Amino acid sequence: MLTERDGFLIFSRLPQNLPNGQDLQQYFDQVGLIHADSQVSVFGDLDEAVEWVEDRIIEQAALHRENAKPLELHEIDLFKGCQEEALVALEACMEKRSIKAGKRIFTRGESGDELFLIRCGDVRIMLPLNDRQGIHLSTFDRGNFFGEMAFLDGAPRSADAIAFTDVDLFALPRKNFDMLADQHKMVATKLLEGLARVLATRLRYANAAMRALET
Repeated sequence: MLTERDGFLIFSRLPQNLPNGQDLQQYFDQVGLIHADSQVSVFGDLDEAVEWVEDRIIEQAALHRENAKPLELHEIDLFKGCQEEALVALEACMEKRSIKAGKRIFTRGESGDELFLIRCGDVRIMLPLNDRQGIHLSTFDRGNFFGEMAFLDGAPRSADAIAFTDVDLFALPRKNFDMLADQHKMVATKLLEGLARVLATRLRYANAAMRALET
């Protein structure tokens, strides 16, 4: 059925033994559940499984994204409804950047106060544990933003940001935003309100994920 529907069966955080004491890996081998051509995968924890699923979704959407033009400022949700004059002034405060897939945009612990808006591509946010391991926190795509914490409080970066695909970005330094806010209070207020709204949604999601882990 999995093969016919091109589906996948995913296991994570499995115990070592079945209730009868039999080794679970041994059992899988006996029933032939997992083999080279199998559409069944086993992961050590839920994060690895979710990351694997996410990677597949991103790969399947890659063709559409390759053909997607980079967003202009007025096409990003944070700025929809802003007057053209304010958008022109805001874009003058920003820098357009292109980052190749696999390159770091910033690293945990480094200083920086830029807010990044994704015009095209995908950015992965990772919390490094050591030189080899890290926790995948989230992946942001076209129209989303990241780097908002350092932008708001000026503290060092709290995670790594890595270009998962080739990305085009708008980068807005805090000092440029502060100068803009003196002349265009409405667009500055709209940006901060948009950041607060999205951050609240992300916090609710994080709380829900924590509750799920507790259960």
